[in-house]
Amino acid sequence: MLEHAGAALRERARLLPYFLTLAHLAQRTGAPYVRPVWWRSPEDRALRDCEDAFLLGDSLLVAPVLEAGADRRAVRLPRGRWYDTATGRAHEGPGQVLLDAPLSRVPVLARAGSVVPVAGAGGEVELEVWPPAPGRTGAGVLVPDGGDGWERPAAVRFTTRWRGGVVAVEQEGAPEPAYPVRLRG
Repeated sequence: MLEHAGAALRERARLLPYFLTLAHLAQRTGAPYVRPVWWRSPEDRALRDCEDAFLLGDSLLVAPVLEAGADRRAVRLPRGRWYDTATGRAHEGPGQVLLDAPLSRVPVLARAGSVVPVAGAGGEVELEVWPPAPGRTGAGVLVPDGGDGWERPAAVRFTTRWRGGVVAVEQEGAPEPAYPVRLRG
């Protein structure tokens, strides 16, 4: 059991740049970083009835297991393509999918086209990119650590798209991303 707690803490540390970005965006826009799954589709009744999963920002859907002994769980997906972050398998929403939910991890799905800032092996910020669906684009934001907190750090915006059969990641105002990119999915 202790190894599972350690894995969860390592994942939290890996996602720290994303959490900091969400906190800055919440302060700027008022949008919470933990959101109901119906956040973008309030008219979707099936999503409004989902009370045991949530969005973490716009990019991640977290589906904790709340039933003792369960090793799988059904997850209601909002519209679009979603990737299981453990397996890379793509699922299409809206709809419901059944995900493996071993005791060692919480099921998490990434929205197609998302750019998620994460901490790399050396602690530096990397961009974890989930391919957009064919013919679609995606996006992401990074608010770098603001240092002492006195100055408001600028948001760095990214776009993803298919170009020539490969996923291209573009950084607003720069010829190429200033951070290492790791393609997932």
